[in-house]
Amino acid sequence: MKFYTSITVTLLAIFLVGGLHKTSHAAEIKKAKGGYTVEELYVKKNELNGKKVAVRGKVVKFNSGIMGKNWIHLQDGSGKQGTNDITITTNQSVKAGDTILATGNLAINKDFGGGYNYEVIVEEATLAGE
Repeated sequence: MKFYTSITVTLLAIFLVGGLHKTSHAAEIKKAKGGYTVEELYVKKNELNGKKVAVRGKVVKFNSGIMGKNWIHLQDGSGKQGTNDITITTNQSVKAGDTILATGNLAINKDFGGGYNYEVIVEEATLAGE
């Protein structure tokens, strides 16, 4: 139990402090051909669950090496609070401010424990710089 508490406290501290990398903000970015906007991933989450999706956006936050993955918050200017930011996991590295095309598997209602629940997340993404 002490082990899980330690991990939870560590993860919470990293996310509350903003991780190891700076945060940025996104303006509207053109949707990828054959892809989705961030807002569309939320709106169409049930039909896209378990499917490969592509989304283009600006990296607004990057955290590396958490639970063996790199975590990205991506925005493209679509949506409003609650549907304007998508979390992406990958083994690749980027930095806040980069514009990228991320392609990965969309999952819904993911619970990683410690209070980290994701209504929509794109996992195991491959990234291409833009």
